[in-house]
Amino acid sequence: MSPRTFSASFFPALVLIAGPALAADYAWPVARVIDGDTVAVDASADLPPELADLRVRLRGVDTPEKGGRAKCAHERDAGQAATAFTTRAVNKASTIVVRDPEWGKWGGRVVADLVLDNRSLSAALIATGHGRAYDGGRRGSWCQ
Repeated sequence: MSPRTFSASFFPALVLIAGPALAADYAWPVARVIDGDTVAVDASADLPPELADLRVRLRGVDTPEKGGRAKCAHERDAGQAATAFTTRAVNKASTIVVRDPEWGKWGGRVVADLVLDNRSLSAALIATGHGRAYDGGRRGSWCQ
């Protein structure tokens, strides 16, 4: 396929596929909250259908696991609380922006900042104790 045959709307997809994105904001609505630090978004306005159902891992934060992935009851309870916090924050937000998405180390998922009403959700999770700073390295235990 020659470059002339690409539509202009396909270029954001090329940037996302090619590697680190340029500084960019996307108005992708949150379809559902997966857990405290991961949401599913509908990126169909900017990406082809096969890429439009994206999971977004919040940049710079780690929250406890919930359900069967939790290593102890404390982590499971804290994971449910973090998920509830994220759900409330997303539901009450007037504006939701996915900022600077880039492919993460796990296939099919991007890492990005989620900005709700001009505030970082990652920072809010950390400030309220529902999450802790995370740079992509080894994570400590949430169990005591």
